[in-house]
Amino acid sequence: GEQINVEERRNVLAGFCQECCRRHHDMHLIIMSVMPPSPAMPQLRLSAAFILLLLLINFLSSLAPVNGLYISSLTYCNKPHHHHHNICRHIIAKPMTRHRSDPFEKERVKRAKNVKRDLTKILLAMEEWNQAEDSVLADLLQKWHDAKQQKKAAARNRKCRQRRSWEQFQQYLTDRQFRRYFRMERGCFDYLCERIIDNVGEREFKSEIYLRDFKNGDATEADTLHQTNILHAHERTTGGFVSGEVKLALTLRLLAGGSYMDLALLFDVGFSTAYEIFHKVIKEWILDDRLVKINGVDYCEDDKRMEEVARGFAVASKNVINGCIGAIDGWIVKIRKPRRWKDLRGGDPATFFSRKGFFGINVQAIVDRKKRILYRNIIHRGAEHDSTAFKHSNFYEWLEKNWKKLAEKGLYFIGDSAYAIKSFLVTPFDNAVHGTPEDNYNFFHSSSRISVECAFGEIDLRWGILWSTLRFSLAHNVNVIDACMRLHNFIVDWREDKQGPCRTEVGMKERDLFEEDHRKFMAAYPDIDIYGVHGGEEDDRRDSNGNPLVGGRPSNLSKALADVGRKVRDTLCKDIESKKLVRPKINWFRHNNRVVDEVHA
Repeated sequence: GEQINVEERRNVLAGFCQECCRRHHDMHLIIMSVMPPSPAMPQLRLSAAFILLLLLINFLSSLAPVNGLYISSLTYCNKPHHHHHNICRHIIAKPMTRHRSDPFEKERVKRAKNVKRDLTKILLAMEEWNQAEDSVLADLLQKWHDAKQQKKAAARNRKCRQRRSWEQFQQYLTDRQFRRYFRMERGCFDYLCERIIDNVGEREFKSEIYLRDFKNGDATEADTLHQTNILHAHERTTGGFVSGEVKLALTLRLLAGGSYMDLALLFDVGFSTAYEIFHKVIKEWILDDRLVKINGVDYCEDDKRMEEVARGFAVASKNVINGCIGAIDGWIVKIRKPRRWKDLRGGDPATFFSRKGFFGINVQAIVDRKKRILYRNIIHRGAEHDSTAFKHSNFYEWLEKNWKKLAEKGLYFIGDSAYAIKSFLVTPFDNAVHGTPEDNYNFFHSSSRISVECAFGEIDLRWGILWSTLRFSLAHNVNVIDACMRLHNFIVDWREDKQGPCRTEVGMKERDLFEEDHRKFMAAYPDIDIYGVHGGEEDDRRDSNGNPLVGGRPSNLSKALADVGRKVRDTLCKDIESKKLVRPKINWFRHNNRVVDEVHA
């Protein structure tokens, strides 16, 4: 309220009290003194007139809260005296003495005394509550002070970290151990560091050469002195900056299935810092399109790339599957149950529960013959069917609008029977009888489509983080999956561009190492029967009774695309039949003493 002196406040209240007494004839209230609030517990400042009005209105309801305000500092006494607590207003209540000859005067006096007694009890209880409140606040302040002193003592007694440099660390690893730790060759790792430096810059990456130049004063930047002081400050407190090579190595090792606790001790960083570095490197360095870009629309608009991919499928199938520009399939990555409000913003977590029996993310991917990812979609729930997930993607809408461009060039994708046949997506024949031309076509179709399954297997074997459930938030899970696919493409590009030894030799070494790690992991966790990446869903959507689900009425465009797709499939089938190519008749159960038939090619 307004800050006025005591005399003015008494005059205002005296006139107010006289007016109240004329109207109610119940009691006469006189303000004797007003004390200022204590600085230890600031209270809501109310004018004395407003406090008195609340008393007159609420004395029968025991001074209950009114409009969100609570009077917690009023004290009653018979004589004015000073008090050391919060706002202290001393109020004297006495009965009216007018109309002494009134026969009901005694009743009024009795009622006034009862009101006086009740006010006394209430205000004394409030005084006790204020004392308890002050005691609790004092305890909290003391605890806060003690915690602050403990933090200061811990900072003074903190042991300075002594980190090993990346050069010192990697010189103790053989080439086989390095490949097993970080899932790539030394040359590939160095090339990855160079590409990241070109994208984000030396100042952001902070390589060991860059930090050494700063420490020795050989840097040429304008703020060299400021950066050098920061470097020395970090060395005195936390052991210095974590170099970019160590950050990248820590991220790759976590993706390979390493434990953050072991890596924190190995690289001498904090436990929480390990995952902070992990998510930052993935988001800012690996998911940068300048490093590896995966875009289906850009790929379909590049005629040179499509011709190169189609040539690879044609050569691998002995010129049977001509015009194939990619193999599509879906796979499910096992994740922790999403949180309803933090991850889904009120959505239903049950939509992520797949038919495999766990929560997962449905990932749609298209690869070429060299197992390079050409397109990926990581936004669909685990309960969605492959065909539904692909149909609800932006890339599918683009294909529907531009299908004539691909059809004129004779280009198409291939997928399993989980997808609907379209002009741009050719699927196998359903229920083909063994030995028929349709069955022969299915064999060559499956032989070409197996590249996408091989790509999933290589990603799964390379990145051990996919062997068990991803336990991050939904957004971080998507980033981790995308990082695994982008790094897979980077390694494939490096391998194909002859950045290292013979490609065949590298592939054999990687496969042997990754399969060995995978076998050890499965031996250590025998209860895990379903893990990591799952793909190759070939069954149709069915209802609870096992009957195939029938969708809505197809549009005219959908019918036209399906008719063109069937024509493309029939043409391929006739081409295989004209070349007299059949499915190889081989019995691979040799250890069961069965006869091995001749191969008819």
